[in-house]
Amino acid sequence: MGCYRQQSRNLGGNRRKVLTMKQLIFYAALVFFLLIPVSFRAQSDNTLADFSVKLMRVGCLGECPDYEVTVLGNGQVRYVGHAYVRVKGIRERTIPIADVRKLATRLQEERFFQWPEKDVVCLDFPEVHITAKVGVQRKHVLEGCNSPGKVLALASEIDKISGTKRWVR
Repeated sequence: MGCYRQQSRNLGGNRRKVLTMKQLIFYAALVFFLLIPVSFRAQSDNTLADFSVKLMRVGCLGECPDYEVTVLGNGQVRYVGHAYVRVKGIRERTIPIADVRKLATRLQEERFFQWPEKDVVCLDFPEVHITAKVGVQRKHVLEGCNSPGKVLALASEIDKISGTKRWVR
């Protein structure tokens, strides 16, 4: 019986070592998978710290909404209503950082900083200006003839993410 107990103890000791090894592998993998996204998030958050996008809709000769909205990397939104909007004046709110990331990603995916700059406006059409800043990069684009395309699509996305619907008609 003495040998049997000895084998049992050795088996128990090995079992503990196996569990400890499994735990070690588990924790190492957990730390690895948790730290990788944190480093990517930190890089993204650093980019967002220097991120801003401003949408200006300049009215037409009629009753076109005239306002501007700025979205900052920290989620701050600042709206200024000028004319033909439901709310005139300044309003501020905060949106989720995930929404700001979505907007920053869209600018990157659409290669916004390589878009051509236009300076043509048409009489009695609203102007849409978008100015984005990421770090030292800054870009301004204009759509002044209400032509469908990238600028108006991006403007609609900025309106949607910033929540201007509550202040504009």
